[in-house]
Amino acid sequence: MHQQFNISPEEGKRAKWPHEIFLINLIFNHIFLFCATVAVFGTFPLLTALVPAISFAIIGYILIKARRVAASDESWFVKAHWQIGARRNRLFMLLLTVTCIVSGGGLWLSKMFGWAKIPTIALIAGVGLLPFMVALLVLIVLGNESVFMARNGKLPKRFLEQNPDMQAAAQ
Repeated sequence: MHQQFNISPEEGKRAKWPHEIFLINLIFNHIFLFCATVAVFGTFPLLTALVPAISFAIIGYILIKARRVAASDESWFVKAHWQIGARRNRLFMLLLTVTCIVSGGGLWLSKMFGWAKIPTIALIAGVGLLPFMVALLVLIVLGNESVFMARNGKLPKRFLEQNPDMQAAAQ
């Protein structure tokens, strides 16, 4: 399931950084900030757009930083965890984009067809936000596991099998 490596504590700290940034985005931005913006949605409806905007900025930072780390003289272990973080962020970016399209499209359709407010919100929440929130919880669990693995010098065997260059560097 996981493969153990001997790494320094400093290397473990650097390797867990992409996962911690990812978790900050998921927990602080998509849970706490989202709840705060939904609470004032009636007064400031466009404020909810702040959540995906911040998220896309954080995702962009992680993807750019992962490319820079890959081209640097950083250790192979840290590079591997940045690759894992980048892959997970690309998946999350796709998920967030689809959710924004479904939610925005639902709001647009409701205005265009004059749908009632409560059924529209129920439809958007059920079709767009509920699957997103379930995926968000799964990603939080995976992110916490990745922090633990980075800190303890572990990598998933599947990642090593899919990346033979990393497997060669590990040996």
